[in-house]
Amino acid sequence: MNAPLVTVVIPSHNRPEMLEEALESVVQQTLSNWEAIVVDDGSRPPVAFDRLQQRFGPRLRGIRHDVSRGGPAAKNAGVRSAHGQFLAHLDDDDLYHPEYLDSAANVLREFSDVDVVFMGVSCFGARASSSQSVYARAMERTLSRAKGTEVRPGLIIFGDPLVEALLRSVPMAFQRPVARRSAIDHIGLYREHCFLWDCDWAIRAAVTRRTALLTQPLYRQRTGDQGYSTTHKRIHDAALSGIEIMETLVARANAEPELRKWEDAFREAAARGFLDLAYFHQARREWRDAWQAWLCSQRRQLSPKRFTFLLRLVASALAIPKRTSQSRA
Repeated sequence: MNAPLVTVVIPSHNRPEMLEEALESVVQQTLSNWEAIVVDDGSRPPVAFDRLQQRFGPRLRGIRHDVSRGGPAAKNAGVRSAHGQFLAHLDDDDLYHPEYLDSAANVLREFSDVDVVFMGVSCFGARASSSQSVYARAMERTLSRAKGTEVRPGLIIFGDPLVEALLRSVPMAFQRPVARRSAIDHIGLYREHCFLWDCDWAIRAAVTRRTALLTQPLYRQRTGDQGYSTTHKRIHDAALSGIEIMETLVARANAEPELRKWEDAFREAAARGFLDLAYFHQARREWRDAWQAWLCSQRRQLSPKRFTFLLRLVASALAIPKRTSQSRA
């Protein structure tokens, strides 16, 4: 068989019904020259690859992890086994619009200097309306900062300003890439021990390669209760992961001359991350942790503006015993 134009990598863990819905959306693509690799990340029972191939055809291949290794490891396993010129990803609880692969491939074929196309998102499911509103606001802010060039309606090509925009926020569209397989040598695989691995990859893509965005919402993201993280734990883990991403980028900027121009921006982003962590701890009345996070923020980048937080931290800490004594009186 000739190599497929696009490889779709689909990690899956204990979602057999949703996985079949996701595969059905791949089969319905207007672009027919694709292969799909399902990476079974330790599902119990295992994904029934024989039955899926009978239903969806020989373009489907399977990889099995006997023990769950997480989303980024599953995606990396699929990427390493891909035969396609372009690489796309689909979560097992999400869907593609029928024109998803065709639209992305057309951009990559037309613009030879673009290595990654980020794809617009639409939400469906239990919390679709609120999620779509959050997404729209995040995209508006990021695109305003990114200052891309709209080369035709719905297609934006980016330059350097996208990097600083993504250092502030990585909306979901920028976590839904279709990339040239050749670009992975420059960008790298997903970092398997990074909590915000999709965000990390998007930033590295913007730093190292030329990127574009198709704003049409062709990636359909399910919103509901199928996630695995509690809210407070996720906020804390995300804050720590964001800081780790920036610290890693600072180290790379010190070691790689071509990234040195971004060092100050990486340091500023790390400082913002520590300040966000300080606010998180303050809200939970974890005064010592809040103070330490604030100190780390100042060490990364000294800023008089951040002393406002210190005053608030002291005031809120002093207010707790005062209210307690008043209630006893």
